[in-house]
Amino acid sequence: MDQLRAAHLSVLKELDGKDAKGNPMELDDPRIPDLLKRGWELAGAYAALYIEYNPDPSKHTLKSIFDGFPSSLNGTGPEYTFRGSAVQIGPSIYVVEASYGVEFRTGAFMVVARNENGHFQKLWDIKELAAQHYPQRDEIGRWVYLVSRAYYNGPLDVQRILRLPPAANGHARFLVDAYQGADGGTTLNQLSIWEWEGAKAKPLLVDLYQNSWDDEGFHLAGRTLRISTKEELKMLFSCGMCSEPRGLWTVRITPNGVQDLGHRFLKPEYQWADELLTRVNKGTDATSLANPKVLEALKTKISDLRAIDSQVEGLELEPTESPWGMLSLCRVLRRGKVGAFVLVVDEGELRFTYELRNGRPYFTNVKID
Repeated sequence: MDQLRAAHLSVLKELDGKDAKGNPMELDDPRIPDLLKRGWELAGAYAALYIEYNPDPSKHTLKSIFDGFPSSLNGTGPEYTFRGSAVQIGPSIYVVEASYGVEFRTGAFMVVARNENGHFQKLWDIKELAAQHYPQRDEIGRWVYLVSRAYYNGPLDVQRILRLPPAANGHARFLVDAYQGADGGTTLNQLSIWEWEGAKAKPLLVDLYQNSWDDEGFHLAGRTLRISTKEELKMLFSCGMCSEPRGLWTVRITPNGVQDLGHRFLKPEYQWADELLTRVNKGTDATSLANPKVLEALKTKISDLRAIDSQVEGLELEPTESPWGMLSLCRVLRRGKVGAFVLVVDEGELRFTYELRNGRPYFTNVKID
């Protein structure tokens, strides 16, 4: 273990090398990938050896498994630092996460379990699988991604690892919730669920979701997972720091697999109005959504807004661009067979009235202020 600590100090020393301006190297520096690979290998070996010496660690011990592992070179910033922890997901099976970073972090996760000789060893890690997937640019391949952070653009880092109920065949399963480190009030997260097959982890679900900066709703009750989300609309958009439009993503974990039950808006009125405004803006048929009076009022207002943009700002908006500006909020006035709500955007307020027909809204009136 002393040899591993010394080797890791060497990695931290190289990571602490500065760029031409005297700042810590960015993640897209060509020296970084090999250094991080060495670091993660050392972390996996250290965790395996630690568990070998402590074969029945507590949750608290696993959380602080790297307390004796060098976490920084000098302890004074700005410099690369290391952190990590482990979670037991089955008998003698552990998922270890580890990350490096200066401000925003890049992480990895790996499985430590007994090898064919009965000793603990890192048997699998996400980076090896991600390298195989990277040419496809899919969600697993995203774990290879190293880049200088930018708005909504950065590497993945593990937020939480959860042990899940085992599969019907007895295989251990686990969940990884990861955050894409980047600037912006709206965060991009990745949820992945895995089944440990003894030598490798098989992905059961890997998908992205958006979350607002002030929302940490993540609830696993039995076999049902509910995640608070910030949902996307086709045309309307809100600011990065805005929490709306809020949603909920539900996933059910069964003995035989994973069921993605999809996303829903907590205020479906956002989605209803967005669909109507998108069709009217693009000039596609919307007669199944609203009566002619509503459609004519929206067309007239959109034409006026486009004329103002053209004359004052010198802009010619594309049909897919919103002339309404940024979305602010939605006030629900009443719900039922007949309902009403107010949509507030930069260009004013739209008060919609609707009636439900076969469970779907049909807009009967709109007042635009």
